[in-house]
Amino acid sequence: AHAQVQRGFIGAHEYALPDPAGMKPWNVFVEYSTFQKTKKAWNGSGDRTDAGDVETLVSLSKFVHFWEVAPDVGIAMELIVPKVSFNDRENGGGVSGIGDALVGPAFWIRPNATWTLGTDFGFIQLPIGDRELRGTRWNFVASVFWDGQFDKFNWTGNLAVTFLGPTEDDGAPDPANPYAFTNRFGYRVSALVEPYVGLDYVWQNSKDGAPRAHEYVGTLGAMFHLAPTYHLSVHYQGGIDGENMPVSRNLNVRFAYVF
Repeated sequence: AHAQVQRGFIGAHEYALPDPAGMKPWNVFVEYSTFQKTKKAWNGSGDRTDAGDVETLVSLSKFVHFWEVAPDVGIAMELIVPKVSFNDRENGGGVSGIGDALVGPAFWIRPNATWTLGTDFGFIQLPIGDRELRGTRWNFVASVFWDGQFDKFNWTGNLAVTFLGPTEDDGAPDPANPYAFTNRFGYRVSALVEPYVGLDYVWQNSKDGAPRAHEYVGTLGAMFHLAPTYHLSVHYQGGIDGENMPVSRNLNVRFAYVF
């Protein structure tokens, strides 16, 4: 199971996309960075137990091209390249490098001025990362997402699943598919600042002897609307309740630039 909620790095307005009707093509570069410090894990009874001292830094570089693929339907082709640094502070040792890339399309519509609705059904995670960081399987990632704007209040949400492919290693564990439900609730207090909170849930069913795992995670942060073409978001996530997985305790930074 994952120490961090699958899409816990997203902030407010993650899916605040324009009406695709008559839209000219455009591009976005987004950099997500997550620093997770794991010192506790949830046991099978939901108690926090000692789990060493491990620090993980993950940065995701996302390149996106948007255009109107059909009347009133937008498409975004995305390439996501992760950079990973893992440091075991208790036992020594660590590794860093490029992780497995993801590529795929997202589609969205704007049924009215309030809502953006979409899906990034069809992402493929390719096992092409550096030797010590690459996975041993091809994964299929899918989600539905939404963004609702109600005057100064914003609700951003995502429901995602990763379908794990067969492993390349004979006899290796075959874990269940992980699911995640992510929510961000923001309120624009000024032209510059938009504080937001969140409640996420990740779960993974039992399979091949591995117990069922889950975690509720709280989020507190702020989005800074620096200019029409770029913004910065920062938030902290902490585990609230869970079983059979590391306790989330991470800091997240997102920078997005439109061009």
